[in-house]
Amino acid sequence: MASKSRSKRNPLKIITILVAILGAIILISFFKSNDYKNQGDYLIKNGRVGEAIISYTQAQRIFPFRQDIQNSISGAKLILQSDLDYGKISDIDFAEIQTIPSTNLSLLKKLLPNEVFVPILMYHHIEVNPKPEDPIWASLFVTPEQLDSQLLYLKSNGYNAISLDDLHQSLTSNTLLPKNPIVLTFDDGYKSFYQNAYPLLKKYKMKATEFVITQVETAPAYLSWDEIIEMDKSGLIEFGAHTRHHPNLPDLTENSAIDEIVGSKKDIEEHINKPVKWFAYPYGGYNNSIIDKVQKSGFVGAVSTIYGAGQSKDKLYLEPRIAVDGRFKLIDLIAHISQ
Repeated sequence: MASKSRSKRNPLKIITILVAILGAIILISFFKSNDYKNQGDYLIKNGRVGEAIISYTQAQRIFPFRQDIQNSISGAKLILQSDLDYGKISDIDFAEIQTIPSTNLSLLKKLLPNEVFVPILMYHHIEVNPKPEDPIWASLFVTPEQLDSQLLYLKSNGYNAISLDDLHQSLTSNTLLPKNPIVLTFDDGYKSFYQNAYPLLKKYKMKATEFVITQVETAPAYLSWDEIIEMDKSGLIEFGAHTRHHPNLPDLTENSAIDEIVGSKKDIEEHINKPVKWFAYPYGGYNNSIIDKVQKSGFVGAVSTIYGAGQSKDKLYLEPRIAVDGRFKLIDLIAHISQ
């Protein structure tokens, strides 16, 4: 009789254990979800709205039944859209500021035996600066007139605008580059590139690479996919990936970083129907793990915000660039690109 009684109680005991295990799983998931939510709250307070959305979304994936997280996502998206509409996101949040080392430029131009001198110029906005009193904005905004004079100088003085693919082939296959090679790159995918830079690049028949953030394409300040497709078909403009939301990649979880890197590549490829080979690190932020993820995602190389013009096969995923400061006079730019 005792054994029968125990057998009758066993199913109840099993159910109790299963409920306890399920409860523990739910509790662990809630706390893990809460960690991501708290991270999102911190990012919101520090003005990093795009990154906050990524954290909130991760929290929701782990624990999808929390209405407070959905409210946080909705609120963050409203902030992000407002910032996009008014161009606020084109401030320091979404820009790569470059600090030039405080030493003689001639010393910075000294090459190692395995390096070639190829300046990769880095531009952001090509339009008149709406905040000339702000030094950050002043550095990031190059007017169309400035760009015109710079391209005219390059064209008139024997510089050859090559693509990143041309540079890669030379570094990996020892093919010869034309005399005075230079690479033109533009970050973030602002609409001003289509409106003001693209016509000048066509005028001077110069190649360039535009690194786009892929999930802000509906915002007025950024390129539309139709504009991207049109420029891609021209043969002058190559498009590279700059993540989906422009987060600082080393701050993300592994899965979020992979989604930003791989996802941005996939987003562009689905629209232009060709491989996307080049990547640019948001804020210039990287570590060994991020570089490894970029390599494994199928990119053949990546550009950095490290100052310099010495390119080599050893730096394919950290190619140095020279930021074109909106406060430069033409003579300043010449000083940076002359060997």
